[in-house]
Amino acid sequence: MKGYTIQEAKICGNCAHFRLHYVRWDFYLLLRCGHCVHPRRKRRRSEETCPLWEPKKAP
Repeated sequence: MKGYTIQEAKICGNCAHFRLHYVRWDFYLLLRCGHCVHPRRKRRRSEETCPLWEPKKAP
């Protein structure tokens, strides 16, 4: 029986260069947008794709 492997989707939300934006009221609320820092800052949405995608490194 074959096992399952988890494959990350190559979208900006899973990229090492993507920084997610937050809004603070009485709590922090995640937004679906952010910015990419490689090689310069660009506006991105978390579900977009990019040719510069790299997987996030484990902490």
